[in-house]
Amino acid sequence: MAQLDPRRFRRLLLRSVALPTVLVGALAVLLFWEVRQLLEANETADRSDAVLAEAIQVRQLLVDRETGLRGFLLTGDPNFLSPYHAAGRALPPVMTRLESLVADAPDQLARLAQLRGRWRDWERFADEELRRHREGEDWLVLVREGQGKRRMDALRLLLDEFVASERERITHRAAVAERQALLVLWGGAAWLLALGGLLAWLARRQLVHLAGDYESLLEQAQAQAAALRASEARLETRVALRTQELQVANRELETFCYSVSHDLRAPLRAVDGFSQALQEDDGERISPEGHEHLRRLRAAANRMGQLIDDLLRLSRITRAELVREPVDLSAIATEVADALRRAEPGREATFHLAPGLTTRGDARLLRVVLENLLGNAWKFTSQRSGARIEFFAESREGRPRYCVRDNGVGFDMAYAGKLFSPFQRLHRPADFPGTGIGLATVQRVIHKHGGDITAEAVPDGGATFCFTLEEAHE
Repeated sequence: MAQLDPRRFRRLLLRSVALPTVLVGALAVLLFWEVRQLLEANETADRSDAVLAEAIQVRQLLVDRETGLRGFLLTGDPNFLSPYHAAGRALPPVMTRLESLVADAPDQLARLAQLRGRWRDWERFADEELRRHREGEDWLVLVREGQGKRRMDALRLLLDEFVASERERITHRAAVAERQALLVLWGGAAWLLALGGLLAWLARRQLVHLAGDYESLLEQAQAQAAALRASEARLETRVALRTQELQVANRELETFCYSVSHDLRAPLRAVDGFSQALQEDDGERISPEGHEHLRRLRAAANRMGQLIDDLLRLSRITRAELVREPVDLSAIATEVADALRRAEPGREATFHLAPGLTTRGDARLLRVVLENLLGNAWKFTSQRSGARIEFFAESREGRPRYCVRDNGVGFDMAYAGKLFSPFQRLHRPADFPGTGIGLATVQRVIHKHGGDITAEAVPDGGATFCFTLEEAHE
């Protein structure tokens, strides 16, 4: 007759812990790799911005060179030669920097080589015009023939092709970065679903074995009542012990997740710390361009750290259990507004917060909602004189609807579907900082309360976010 085998149970328990642990470790490696890819994509985007800036400077220097020459030839005033000569001195180093920035793009290097050839051709033509002017020869014949204009037009056309190609490269890299971010989200979600399915399968398999053993013991107990009672007691003790071990294992898994996040942040802190040390200790020996690279490196590390913190915060909110109690939303909104004013005492902004707005819910999570919504309103009105931020409630189908409205930059409603997805942003980080996690967090909290959240906006005409809550009445 079958007996309950503790060793088999321990093996099942070991598999139920070891396999999910391996999966979580693999997920951490995947996330770390994707984070590195995103950092590299950000660095590449910064380099492309520098390429465009240098190309614009090359165009301006060529214009200064041409207009200075033309002004001197037409007026004879030597003052016009000052920008001509200044541009001539500045062009070579700018071209060299531009070539170094596109060293990994053979097509762009080929265009720059062609640009150098046309530039030298124009320089020879300019020298010929100046020579004829100084020696009293007929230089106007060269102007009438349009040789200088054709050469300069060819230079501009080539620069336009160069800039257009770089913009296409930027668009492609942005698409790649977006796909990588989506891969992180969807890949992580799929991995977590697989982990949950595996745990459910293991638990079911384990329960099936336990049930079979328990039935065998019951059959044996029909012949021996005393043995049955003893066996039942031992079985209950073992079940309680295994349940406790499972709870410990779950706590260890949660601790492991936090440990992984710490390990991800540690290299970022090292990058930031060593970059700062390099600036402070060897700052005098580093070129201005090197200082700029270090600044961007630290900024990218800090942004990545913020992304990790926001992801952890989003994960905690997803797991958090609701504690429903009376909540004074007006009081929370007032505290958040006061904190925003203290953080930027120089800002001229008016808050209109409706008094007496109360509900039932989790006060801690609802504070997260108002901190994000009022914080966004504060951020997106930062460039607006006479900024106005409102918090009020209205009745919709017999239910209260709480709204935060501002007169900030707003957004295009064509992209409203992206608002509540993690990492989705409708404004450039250079204009308004952030990680794109805040509104996703808000939506998670509202959904946990059984409510919904909507947004309405007009570009440069402000935005309104409204949410409902499923209030639990005692």
